[in-house]
Parts: sequence; C-alpha cells; structure tokens
Amino acid sequence: MREYVISPVRAALPALSGAAFDPTDEPFCRERGYAPIDQYAWDEHGYRPEARAYVGWDADGFCALLCAREREIAAAATQFNGDVYRDSCLEWFFQPFADDSRYLNIEVNARGVALIGFGASRADRFRLPALPEGMDIRASEHRGGWWAVAYRVPNALLRALYGRVPQPGAAMAGNFYKCDESIHPHFGSWNPVVAPKPDFHRPECFGALAMESMDKA
Repeated sequence: MREYVISPVRAALPALSGAAFDPTDEPFCRERGYAPIDQYAWDEHGYRPEARAYVGWDADGFCALLCAREREIAAAATQFNGDVYRDSCLEWFFQPFADDSRYLNIEVNARGVALIGFGASRADRFRLPALPEGMDIRASEHRGGWWAVAYRVPNALLRALYGRVPQPGAAMAGNFYKCDESIHPHFGSWNPVVAPKPDFHRPECFGALAMESMDKA
C-alpha cells in the first residue's frame, strides 16, 4: 500500500484560471511531495499520461491540486454533476476517518466542472445537490502540455457530512485517479486497484493518507 503525507500549507493554491500551468513553477507544488498517478491496471491502448496529485491542509480544510501532461484533452461536460469522468478528468476519492467507511469522490474535468458524491460504496452513495460553498474549483488553460485543477475541501463540508474534522496526526485513506473515456481512453490510479474492469469505487484498494503535524513540517 502506498502512503502520501499531507503537509501543512504555506503557499496558497495557484489561481490557474486563464493561465498555463507547470508544477515546477508553483510554490504550492514545490513545497510538498506529490502522489504519482502511474498505475494503469486496465491499459489497453498504451496511453499513460504523466499525472500527479498534491494535497495540503490548513486551519480551514484541505487544499488539492491535481495535474496531468497531455497533448490533447476533452472537456464536454459543463454542468455540475455531469459526466465529467468521460472527459479528461482528475479525481480524488477521500476517506478522512479510519472508523467511518464513507468517502467523498471529487471528480473534475479540464473545464473545472465537478461531480461530487458521498457514501460507503458505489451502490450506497448520493451526489451532493450543489457545489459546496468554499470549494473554489479552478482549472488552468491547456496549451498542449500540463493542465491542472485545484480546489479546497472545507472543514465546513466535512463537519456537515461527518460531524467532525480530521486532526493532525490522523490516519486517513484515499486514491487519486486520471481518466478519459473519449479521445484517449485510459484509467490511471495512484494506489493500485485490483478489479476485472475499470472501477474506481474500490475503497479496499485505497492508499494511506497521513495528515502531518505542523511541528513536523
């Protein structure tokens, strides 16, 4: 099982909107390690774009930036909770408490359009009725190289769903994904997924996420 350490945030998430993106240029990315999305369990076409996830935390919640390097991308979905997973899409499935099997699936296409679900499994979940306040989802401009999406997972949302928020030192779980079902079909993950066909709703295949204390950063 892979582990990713979520470190405290010092540099803010980049604005992204209307700008090209390169992770080497961004202080938010340089100040922390990344989770490589490089496991392609169902590779049928040989298309394996480089993709990464960077996550940090502050007093108000979690900050996430996911990025991929691709020559061509697709982004047809324009409505919240639309079929963004058919587009060029970056996803974070997040289970913040070891004693609660429910997890968030946050799926965002290259337009910055999101689908967000919550529950314990693929069958036992619901989609959030509206984009939560404070998520502030943004996407970069794509110019034939890197593209990125960034957003917050506010503590207010976690309190509304779970009645509590994780504390420094907490052991959590999750997985990061890169997919596209349109121009370049592919299904990549950070932690390996064991399944006969593409299926990201496999919490038993989540990797470990560790929330680093401020004094260790």
